[in-house]
Amino acid sequence: MNDKIEDSKVEITSELMDFFQKDKKWFDLGSKSLRFTAPPIIGFFIADKNGTIILTCELFDGALEYFIKRDIKNENTKKNFDIDLIPPFICALESFSDQICIENLTELKIKGTNIKIHTIFCFIQYTITFFLNPFFKIKPFENLICEYFFTLFEEHKTEFGEIYQPSSRELLSQIEYNGRKWLIDLIFQKLSEKS
Repeated sequence: MNDKIEDSKVEITSELMDFFQKDKKWFDLGSKSLRFTAPPIIGFFIADKNGTIILTCELFDGALEYFIKRDIKNENTKKNFDIDLIPPFICALESFSDQICIENLTELKIKGTNIKIHTIFCFIQYTITFFLNPFFKIKPFENLICEYFFTLFEEHKTEFGEIYQPSSRELLSQIEYNGRKWLIDLIFQKLSEKS
């Protein structure tokens, strides 16, 4: 019986995400007994060029960590996993590409069987890293995504200019909240239009 539960996959819907937002303990309980199917886009980081995370947008709290860590078999590795190490690694790869003279590197893709990482480098001060379902094709949405970030950085130039000030946390929290709403809209409205 447990094998059937382990093999079955539960699709993440907007209703399920709303439920997880309201009560994290149910997500924790459900994630231990059910295997959730990764949504097309799980979330994204915006980091500076040093790899410091400026803000994180996830479909629901804990989504990135859950979908990244869920297939780690070694409990010690899972326990010591640090999601904050991903942006410095990505930024190091970007810097390395400069060192070996790769011209016009605009993106980096890393794909595994459980998750796909898509990084956008085309912003002068920031690197955006998306975490995706490995079967999701982001190409048809790249223009829409880049347009969102160009607008975001333009409209919030002041906030992003003061990101290292303690007072900026509240403003960045609002940007994260709006980013989550945009992400949910992109996934559940735009993707349904494509099908």
